[in-house]
Amino acid sequence: MKKYIILVLALSFSFASIAQTTKEDNYKTGVKIVNEVNGDGAAKGLEEAFKSVSPDMAEYIIRYGFGEIYNRPGLDFKTKELLIIASLTTQANATSQLKSHMKAALNVGVTPNEISETMILLSLYTGFPAANNGIFALKEVLSEVNYTETAKTNATDKLTKNWELTGFSMPESIVASPTENWLYVSNVNKNEKGYISRITKDGKVDNYKWVTGLNNPAGLAFHQDKLYVGDGTELHIIDVKKGKLIESISSKEAMALNDVAISKEGQVFVSDIASGKIFTLENNKLVVWFQTPEIMHPNGLFVDGDSLVIANFGAELSLSLTADKYGSMYKVNLKDKTFSMLKSSYQLGALDGLAVVKDGYLVTGGTVSDLFFVNDETRKKIGTFPKGLADISIQGNTLYAPILFSDKIESFSLPEDLITSKIVDEK
Repeated sequence: MKKYIILVLALSFSFASIAQTTKEDNYKTGVKIVNEVNGDGAAKGLEEAFKSVSPDMAEYIIRYGFGEIYNRPGLDFKTKELLIIASLTTQANATSQLKSHMKAALNVGVTPNEISETMILLSLYTGFPAANNGIFALKEVLSEVNYTETAKTNATDKLTKNWELTGFSMPESIVASPTENWLYVSNVNKNEKGYISRITKDGKVDNYKWVTGLNNPAGLAFHQDKLYVGDGTELHIIDVKKGKLIESISSKEAMALNDVAISKEGQVFVSDIASGKIFTLENNKLVVWFQTPEIMHPNGLFVDGDSLVIANFGAELSLSLTADKYGSMYKVNLKDKTFSMLKSSYQLGALDGLAVVKDGYLVTGGTVSDLFFVNDETRKKIGTFPKGLADISIQGNTLYAPILFSDKIESFSLPEDLITSKIVDEK
């Protein structure tokens, strides 16, 4: 009998420990979600608001409300926020919470029109007074957050096409020479050996198979007359003056090297979309520089000042990614590797190509092949392209866009009233 009592006590302590661990994990998850939905520091602000009257309530809201209920699968954040907004609109004394969740909805990608349409639908069931109050709450929120939205969605409405060139084989990435009239294009080439094409900036072919013998070349980056190419488990280096592959550096830790970004000082970064690692080149070896569970499948990269900007494909590596698994954009400090999400990019899409412009970034992704402008405060859909818009490049006011599944490259002029490039070409 004694051993059974000991066993029961041991199990009791074990279950208590598990329960405590679960509570702590749920609280940490809740803090993360509160900050993602409402902005950095929101969880701390919530704790401070309740500190003097009911700190337990703040803990309960974060741990249970967000860490357990809000975190449940099945609905994406946009749908959850619209449902919460609908519920709060029916409650006469919940204006403060209603406005708070309207701001959260905008943070996760809900548009003002979607909120407005929700109010119109609600008027049939809750009456016009409640719906009207919701509309006016939205008006106040838009004024407070200085929200702007691009109404046009057709690429040709915002971009003027310069030229289109066919004859490629699954072009994944394009990069412009900073000093000469050349563009370089990586061709995945389906199940055959991949290669690099060289064309002119006005859309004329020099050589479709300028450098051959690669596997599945993806991202490209230029530095000091050398072209760096992410390709499977290897980083290739091509001498552009000679048009020859001069070195291939492999890593046993790599699975699917993708985009390449290089700082002004020459530090090379390579994303591994499969393993979730960011590699850097040290002493001619690829070493893991950064990895976090929050960025499962890093895709596009760009070095912007003292930050490495990452476009995360999503929580899963799938072409049928659901909205609740969409990727976001992140900034990683090059010195201390601290990172944060651009809150306006939250679950923007299955993100791929990335380029920096004057007031933010252009990134490709979305549900089809969308091009977005994103900065710390807002996101704007610039246009929808043929399926397969991949790793774009910008030089001056010109956008070069590889269309993976159409085997073509398109060139567009960016209007001055939209963006002006701040890119400083790397020599």
